[in-house]
Amino acid sequence: MLSNGKTVKPSQISQGERNIIGLCYFFASILQNQEEKNAYNREYFLVIDDPVSSFDIENKAGIMSFLRYQMGKYMLGNIFTKIVVMTHDLLTFYDSGKIFEELIDASKEKFRDKKIIYRPYELKQNSLMYFSYDKRQEYTELMKIIYNFARGNAEEYEMIIGNIMRQMLEAFSTFQYKKGIDKVSTDYTILECLSGTEYKDYFENLMYRLILNNGSHRLDQTKAMYDLNFFTVISKEEKQRTAKEILCFIYLLNRRHLLAHLEGCDNVEGNLLLWCNKIKNTLSN
Repeated sequence: MLSNGKTVKPSQISQGERNIIGLCYFFASILQNQEEKNAYNREYFLVIDDPVSSFDIENKAGIMSFLRYQMGKYMLGNIFTKIVVMTHDLLTFYDSGKIFEELIDASKEKFRDKKIIYRPYELKQNSLMYFSYDKRQEYTELMKIIYNFARGNAEEYEMIIGNIMRQMLEAFSTFQYKKGIDKVSTDYTILECLSGTEYKDYFENLMYRLILNNGSHRLDQTKAMYDLNFFTVISKEEKQRTAKEILCFIYLLNRRHLLAHLEGCDNVEGNLLLWCNKIKNTLSN
């Protein structure tokens, strides 16, 4: 077995690599003993559960492209084929939606009198509810989830809050500084911009804790910061404290940016100032 051009034993491959192999095997097994040119003409019902879990950013992009290709083959092969994609990753949810929208446009030319129908849902309070894209924006939605979780009002996200915080931090650092969050946490020119230099060491250490405690002993995975697995074993209170600190970090670096994305939430600046003061009091003790 090859990984990045090097021979690797099956027992040594990462969880993400196993998931990639499993997904490829899933699609290959469907076509077993069939001629490819005719196989896609049949009607299928495909269920794809969390297709990009445990992947870094580059592999996620590759897998979504692979899914786009495979789903296009099946859905444009037979208008009656049905595909369900399930994920707890909000960004994967949006990416999947974009794939379906592209396939809807492609189906208009191939199937003149029929078209593919796409319905996005979210599981909320044990019920499936229609998900409205018009009312959401990916990055803003992630930030609001973290803010509400920090206040104790979004406990349904407790199991996946680590990934949500990672995605939001990566988006912030990439958009604002064109760097990964691991680079931002060690860039002294950026840390000097914190409102109050007494915070510099504290937040540098915070980012290291988030990166180095991701449950992986592989250096490349640690640097990528793609899965905060340790969030599954720490207490809810500790998760909420970390959520507060992450929001304070962004607030101190770019106050206007954070307030703009949390517009409409209750008492945002009051809570942020309170949380920042608690950090400052911790530093003085």
